Amino acid sequence: MTFLEDKIIKKDLEEIDQSNINWNQLKNQTILITGAYGMLASYLVYELIYQNEIKNRNITIITLVKNKDKLEKRFKKYTKKSYFKYIISDLTEPIEYNEEINYIIHAASFASAEYYATIPVEVLEPNTIGTYHILNLAKKQKNLKSILYLSTGNIYGLVENEKYLKENNYGTLSTLDPHSCYEESKRMGETICNAYHTQYNLPTKIARIFHAYAPTMNINDPRVFSSFTRDVINNQNIQMKSEGLAKRSFCYITDIITGFLTILLKGKDGEPYNLCNTDQFISIIELAEIMVNIFPEKNLKVIKVKRDKNENYIEYHSNDEIIPCNQKLKDLGWNPKINCHEGFKRVIINNTQK
Repeated sequence: MTFLEDKIIKKDLEEIDQSNINWNQLKNQTILITGAYGMLASYLVYELIYQNEIKNRNITIITLVKNKDKLEKRFKKYTKKSYFKYIISDLTEPIEYNEEINYIIHAASFASAEYYATIPVEVLEPNTIGTYHILNLAKKQKNLKSILYLSTGNIYGLVENEKYLKENNYGTLSTLDPHSCYEESKRMGETICNAYHTQYNLPTKIARIFHAYAPTMNINDPRVFSSFTRDVINNQNIQMKSEGLAKRSFCYITDIITGFLTILLKGKDGEPYNLCNTDQFISIIELAEIMVNIFPEKNLKVIKVKRDKNENYIEYHSNDEIIPCNQKLKDLGWNPKINCHEGFKRVIINNTQK
């Protein structure tokens, strides 16, 4: 079954299509997407394929990935389409590509904490060296219209004495914290984007993503929402290994993709934008309760358990009470539509069918 035959994913793609994105701006254009089979980027590629197959947009899709087999597994028969091209690269070397590119979305990254203690060098490479090589490729393009760098809300570090986390509220980060291979390298990636915008006038924009989830996510990922999803799919009570008081802003993939495209097409060059659903700024325990109530017929509960002392767990300190502000992105016409109950319901149903 291809993604266009998957009821949940097709519904998502239809909703993205019906958003207020000006699709005519992408018609007959060429878009390069790095990290194309990742959780977020794959949905973006899905949507562009949908636009070609259903809406006849004639978009040339260039995917830059490390592994051709994973690319073909994710996108199946569509990798054989004339509009679908690929570049095999880990972004540690200059990129050789001589054809025209109109838009670039740099999404390649290791976002899960499971990698921070095991392959921190590989975590930081695409955010730093990779960004450098992508922007050097961009410099050669004569008809380049926009570049979107996918960053993270974690770049803010620990912010004090603020109620809302706006794009100019920066806190502290420890360079030796295990998470810093990701957060500091994302910060450096933003700095590289700004440098190329300042010196070469490249049309860079930055999306600072908070907590995103999608049917394409790895439910075996150790992140809390993946663990909760896995428990519900397996008809198991959700196990809480903390008090669950920390708050997060959860944003479903359809709102993420419309956010990407809004920033890419309407964002101001050189500017960052928080991409988050502040309507869904909830505690971890609240998320757990929402998820066990999505399918009441399962009779699941939220139970507290002690963390295994041998578990490979990296404690993370964040801005638990500071609400991320998305007004800057809303001013471009973007508004999130999917709440956690509906979003995680789609994720669970989609993964149950696999």
